[in-house]
Amino acid sequence: MSQGPEKGRRNSESGAPDARAMRAEVLGQWVGAPRPLDLNRNVTEASVHLEAILEGIGVSGGLDEERVKKAWASLAGAVVARQTEPVSLRKGCLTLRVLQPAMRYHLEQLKPGLLQRLQSELGEANVTSLRLTIG
Repeated sequence: MSQGPEKGRRNSESGAPDARAMRAEVLGQWVGAPRPLDLNRNVTEASVHLEAILEGIGVSGGLDEERVKKAWASLAGAVVARQTEPVSLRKGCLTLRVLQPAMRYHLEQLKPGLLQRLQSELGEANVTSLRLTIG
């Protein structure tokens, strides 16, 4: 019977294969992430597995909500930022909630320039379009 990659790991006291190391290796391969932090409880933080899963399917990096909000506030200016709020970024479409119809109309006129500035700040692949909603 083949012992695989763990054949070199032995318990220093008895010379038998180290069961904890073998268990950690098997769990790591099955889960697709590094071994659990506490093998006795077999509990880890979700972030350990999420990063491995996202990298496995080719999704990494991304934008966090605070970065998008800060970028919008700095690009829009204080007056516009008080009247608007980024609410979502899905498939490259940044949705902004605008308080007043007049402000929405104003932003519609400025949309191409705003989109270009957002793309330079957050990346062209991250922000591909801009949507304005009244709310």
